[in-house]
Amino acid sequence: MKFRNCFILTAVLICTSASAQVACNQFELIIMVTGSVLDLSVDTDLPDDTKVWVSVSRSYFEKGNPDEYSIDYFSGFSTVGKWRSKHSISIADKKWESALEKKQEEMSRLGIGFDVASISDKITVGMGTPINQSNPRFGERNLKLGGEKVKSHKAINAYRTVEAEIEVYYPLDSSTVGRPSYPSLDPVKLDIGQEYIVSEQTSLMPSHNPADPLAALQHVKQIPEGGIFKVLEVAKNDEYYPWYKVIAFDQRKKQIGTGWINSLALVGQELKAFK
Repeated sequence: MKFRNCFILTAVLICTSASAQVACNQFELIIMVTGSVLDLSVDTDLPDDTKVWVSVSRSYFEKGNPDEYSIDYFSGFSTVGKWRSKHSISIADKKWESALEKKQEEMSRLGIGFDVASISDKITVGMGTPINQSNPRFGERNLKLGGEKVKSHKAINAYRTVEAEIEVYYPLDSSTVGRPSYPSLDPVKLDIGQEYIVSEQTSLMPSHNPADPLAALQHVKQIPEGGIFKVLEVAKNDEYYPWYKVIAFDQRKKQIGTGWINSLALVGQELKAFK
């Protein structure tokens, strides 16, 4: 059961202080969650023209991959002055799940699709100061920024930041975990048994290796734009561009016939998985 009552939280940071032209001794995120809306503002003594990055995200893990990834509900750059007032951000389940599915589709087109292993029950809200401030009082890489809320980073080129982060417990009502694997959309790595929608008219050949190529051309059929085919078999006559034995249908799922599609004819198309 979700814990989605209205509440307010503040973030506290313990940082180093230093003599500086800009001081930050206060930097608190004010959050209120009501239903599927997160209200966010900042209470700080930084100047109004201070640039800040803002992020509201949820993390997840991919199957077989130990690295943690995240997808944003909101992200961008702005100024402290604009975020002193409340901003309302949608954290609706469908918004995040749609973004995750879009990423899965994009990765599948590149041949590096993934399935989801787990999704965090928490939303992470963060805000901080990038090191490329336009106000010269901050100095190069914020080295003239000081105060209790400032964090010093030791690197080849040292820099200073102010950052705050809050985790909000807000589990998804429904989860993509456990759903069937997302199909490959890479035209040379299509999945057997999967149905696909073509974005262009596509030739359905009677054979992938005809004894009489000219005669075979007389029996070519066309899958119309928006038509569907189901992969039945893969023949790798070519090292790079396999042939697919398919059963094809028009947009209304009326059967066109069984034949072969050369994967080269699918390159450049916006294939979609038919679900």
